[in-house]
Amino acid sequence: MAVKKIAYLVFVFPVIISIILGGYVLSDVLGQPDRQLNMWQFKFNTQPVQEGDKSIRILNLLNSYNTSTPLNLTIRVNDTAFDCGDLYITIYDLNISPNQVVAQNAYFSQCFAENNSSLSINDVFSHPVVKPGSYEVMAEMKDKTNQNSIKVTANFRVQ
Repeated sequence: MAVKKIAYLVFVFPVIISIILGGYVLSDVLGQPDRQLNMWQFKFNTQPVQEGDKSIRILNLLNSYNTSTPLNLTIRVNDTAFDCGDLYITIYDLNISPNQVVAQNAYFSQCFAENNSSLSINDVFSHPVVKPGSYEVMAEMKDKTNQNSIKVTANFRVQ
């Protein structure tokens, strides 16, 4: 009989205490602001759907970002008619109506055809978005004469 009580004390009691203390620690951690339980820590970051001309693409854009993570976007243009043209990249906040501009950059005289380079030449659009929500990025390329343009848009989220 004493052996049975010792067996309970040695094997069952530590399991019960571990569950109680683990639950307490987990509830304390999850009770802190901006904390969440993420049991699937790997994420498959896929490229969002891009709408617009097929001759211009946004590279390195993911479906979602964490707050304050820079976007680090580059643009690929496959139409040489726009060589040495101007590139405009704009981010819109879709949570505000009408859509408000969050960031906008212009890159002038982007000559890409000779080296088949990604745009922007010698620079990267690296803008952090600090407010959670839905956003749209638009890349527009104009030719040298500013008569013709191609553009592409894609949506992403910030969490």
